Amino acid sequence: MSIKKNNKRQLKTKLSDHFRMVIIDDDTLKEVKTMRFTLLKLSIGLITIVLSIMGLTYCLIAFTPIKYLVPGYADINNNAVYIELSQKIEELEKDITAQRTYTEGFKNFLNPTGVKINDINNAEGSLASRFIENDFFKQSNSSLPLEHYYFYPPISGEISSEFNIDKSHYGLDIVAPKNTPIMNILDGMVINSDWSDKTGYTISIQHNGNLVSIFKHNSVLLKKIGERVKKGEAIAIIGNTGELTSGPHVHFELWNNGIPLNPQDYIQFNY
Repeated sequence: MSIKKNNKRQLKTKLSDHFRMVIIDDDTLKEVKTMRFTLLKLSIGLITIVLSIMGLTYCLIAFTPIKYLVPGYADINNNAVYIELSQKIEELEKDITAQRTYTEGFKNFLNPTGVKINDINNAEGSLASRFIENDFFKQSNSSLPLEHYYFYPPISGEISSEFNIDKSHYGLDIVAPKNTPIMNILDGMVINSDWSDKTGYTISIQHNGNLVSIFKHNSVLLKKIGERVKKGEAIAIIGNTGELTSGPHVHFELWNNGIPLNPQDYIQFNY
């Protein structure tokens, strides 16, 4: 026990002993600076400096953007900048997908079979050759005024959004009960029957006189590309698919020679 007490006293004595550090100019041997200290004060000073550096480092990492530079420290999924960029990328991907779908649909509109023009004459017996030989396509450039056509109403219901070309709304939104069938307005042929993120299940029909009818946001499509459809024949079931839709309805567009028409000028929707 006495040995331990002696060791403790020696340690306390060493910690309280005074030391002097002298800085001397090597050329003139003149004393530049003198510092007096004890081992206890030196230890406390060093510990204080280390703790201060650790605290400052923690604050910089925890409360400043520097933490995002530390590998494995910050969860990138909680980074507001990363989340915003991810959302923009997702929106761009949706826009690209919608544009790609629209482009494919437009290709189908211009060339329902997908056969190259140079190969059409060689595609004897193909679907493309049957389209071209079909009397319907031979008569599709009829110049009969639209006022002479009798359009079969595609659906009976309330119009929730009218035709407004200034707002780029090139058709009518017609509300009707769930599972209501949508009817074909004139004899024609299906040139597009597909899905897109923006318009949901969409079907387009080519009629005589370069007239095209388009039906969007359907729940089910009853006809496929290339099928002939009669006036008054069911072609789809009303739905709520795609974007910018809040209930069962159909977005109906009518185009003639690439110009959108107001369907209300030719069709009665409440019958």
